[in-house]
Amino acid sequence: MTSSFNLALVGASTLKGKEVKALLQERGFPVARMALLDAEEAHGQLAEFDAEPVIIQPVGRDSFRDMTFAVFASSPEFTAAHWPLAADSGCEVIDLSFSLDSHPGACLRAPLVEGLWNGQGGRSTDGRLAVSAHPVAMAVAGLLGCLSSRFEVTRCVVTVLESVSEHGKAGIEELSNQTISLLSFREIPKDVFGAQVAFNFLSSSGNERAPTLQESQARISRHVRDLLGRRATQPALRLVRAPIFYGHAFSCFVELADPVGIEFLEEALRQQPFRLSHPGDRDEPNDQPDVVNVAGANEIFLGTVEQDPALPSGYWIWGTLDNVRLAALNAVQIAEEKVFASTGRPT
Repeated sequence: MTSSFNLALVGASTLKGKEVKALLQERGFPVARMALLDAEEAHGQLAEFDAEPVIIQPVGRDSFRDMTFAVFASSPEFTAAHWPLAADSGCEVIDLSFSLDSHPGACLRAPLVEGLWNGQGGRSTDGRLAVSAHPVAMAVAGLLGCLSSRFEVTRCVVTVLESVSEHGKAGIEELSNQTISLLSFREIPKDVFGAQVAFNFLSSSGNERAPTLQESQARISRHVRDLLGRRATQPALRLVRAPIFYGHAFSCFVELADPVGIEFLEEALRQQPFRLSHPGDRDEPNDQPDVVNVAGANEIFLGTVEQDPALPSGYWIWGTLDNVRLAALNAVQIAEEKVFASTGRPT
């Protein structure tokens, strides 16, 4: 492309920020100038973009001057404090922190799955404030959108196993320290989660740092509801904290009005960004994916559909996804849509 765009990445040292930066390079996003910005503890860190060294800078009054895009991969609090500077500078704001998902001027976006509904995107690209949808919400909404376009779904129940990477590097470090402390018979740290996550599952949280399990569960449900609208039956959803570092897994039960062959459900789901497992495939020896093998993938992995033995019209679908990767990819695709709209050509 002949056109290039200036981009400010806020939260450049976070897990999502690093993934956004990597994807911008991998996908050849037309960046003329990149500004890496972050909270005080990351100031002065050396990073790189497009094989050039870049120093992470603080956010100041002029940080967003002449910037086309401001991508916020920072904490919700940091986003809330600094996004008005970007908006006042005329930037297209893309929020990965979910800080702005209740803002009246924000539009929830999920380019990864919006095209699944009748082959058309579900959202307008107008507006200068976009919130990137939660990756689990994209998976659930996409799955139900695919099935509901062909079958009558009467009920859906989803259980999500959430990894500690939703709390960023602090969550990963605490799970690691808890594991080491337990094996060493020492007192375990509980600063992030307020409870023992290592070798455990949690369905509620006490003194957990925001977002708590309950807040995340409510957010995912809202995002699914907003993405699907009236296209499909809204699912019942439960979020569980799992003792894993990266990647989310989910178990989805769908009940149809009438039983259908499993092959027809799998055919409906065989669309991007979904990747169905094939039993007997030498590259995929297991018919149910796991969070280890999905690391770094741009797709949502689904296992073979299983019919419930007690309910002929009920089906189980197991899925896994790289939550950090998909969150970053969705944000980059939002920016790519804006570029395409302004230049008339795809990136």
